[in-house]
Amino acid sequence: MAQHPIRARMCGFGEKDRRPLDPPPVVRLRVRDDSGEFLQSEDVEVWKFVVSATLWAPHSDNDRSIVINPNTLPSSVPMYTPAAPAATASVMSLSEPVKVRNLVGTTVSNAYLLKDHRDNLSIFFIFHDLSVRTEGQFRLKFQFTVIPSEEDPRAFVECVTWSNVFEVFSAKTFPGMTDSTELSKAFAGQGIKITIRKNSRGRVYLPRPDDDDPDDDDDPSAIR
Repeated sequence: MAQHPIRARMCGFGEKDRRPLDPPPVVRLRVRDDSGEFLQSEDVEVWKFVVSATLWAPHSDNDRSIVINPNTLPSSVPMYTPAAPAATASVMSLSEPVKVRNLVGTTVSNAYLLKDHRDNLSIFFIFHDLSVRTEGQFRLKFQFTVIPSEEDPRAFVECVTWSNVFEVFSAKTFPGMTDSTELSKAFAGQGIKITIRKNSRGRVYLPRPDDDDPDDDDDPSAIR
């Protein structure tokens, strides 16, 4: 892992609200040749590499990527009658509770050949817009796969890595976003459209030179 998430604010069960993990998780890939020596990153065909992310419990023993939408559970409603003005009764739903993704956003990243904040060229997988619907402690599982080809149509998980444990807070308890890391700033300077915060009270965006509107922040974390 080149960069671990630390915390986030839960995004709930709406479809438009997004609260990205902070800082954005970044996976670094190093490739060895048949003799075990590391290859130069620029000599690797990065187009065929992908990494996928899933959400797990802190001890890596339970997949937390799916959750039941509480809005689809049976609920109680007040039943106002002269004899029992405060009585309640359960309303039974005829439909099954709806399961939704707990990890929201782009859960698969292509490979990017970029320089880090120390000016070292490497292969990175950037998860810039992952959000979690529910509060609690979690960690991310990342699985590396080579895209199948006509010569080899099979796809296998070649290797796995884990993030550190991070915490997702409710809106009331969320302590705020952290300052942007030097790695995130380095990526933004190379054309990755990613949110860059000067401090905890303000933020500035570093768009690509060919963006039509540099002030457009409808999707500040999107990779273009």
